[in-house]
Amino acid sequence: MDRTEDNKTGDCEGPHAVAASTAAGPQAAVVELGPLSREVVFLVRNLHALLRPEGQKMREAMAVESGSIGVLALIWINPGVSQNDLAASLALKKSAVARTVKALEAEGLVARRRASADRRANALTLTEAGHEKMAIFRPLSAALHERLFDGVPGEDRETFLRVLAGLVERLSRGAQD
Repeated sequence: MDRTEDNKTGDCEGPHAVAASTAAGPQAAVVELGPLSREVVFLVRNLHALLRPEGQKMREAMAVESGSIGVLALIWINPGVSQNDLAASLALKKSAVARTVKALEAEGLVARRRASADRRANALTLTEAGHEKMAIFRPLSAALHERLFDGVPGEDRETFLRVLAGLVERLSRGAQD
C-alpha cells in the first residue's frame, strides 16, 4: 500500500468517511477521513461548526447575543458566582465575561452585587427576566439533546458526556497551571 492509501484509511476504527456537499450541487460526495476520524481537535471543530446553526436558533428564540446563553446558564446553576469563576468555567478572558455580564445587566437579565466574602468581587444572579430566558432555553436544549443522541444507547451517551467533561476539566486545570 502506498503512503496515500495509508493516509486514507489510517490505523483506526470508527467512521472513515463523511458526506460533504460539493460546489457542483446538492449531491453529497464521500470524503475519506482516515486517521482524522480519531482526532479530537478535528472532530470537535467539525461538531462545533455543525452545531452553530442550532445555537443561532436558540439565540433567536431567546433574543440574546452570542455568548450569552452559557453565561446565563452558569449563573442560573450557580447563583452568586463571581465573574472570575464564571470566566474560568467558560474558558474565556475576564474582560470578555465582563462585557457580556455588563450587556446582560443592561438588558435586565443579570444582577451584580458585591460578594460578602470578597468585596472586590461581584456576585452574579439572574433577575426575573433572566429566569424567564432560562425557561425558554431549557426545553430547547433538552430537545436538541434528544435529536443529537437519537438512536444512541443511554450508556454510550453517558460515556461520551463523561469523557468530554473530563477532557474539558483536565484542559481547564492545565490552563490554570
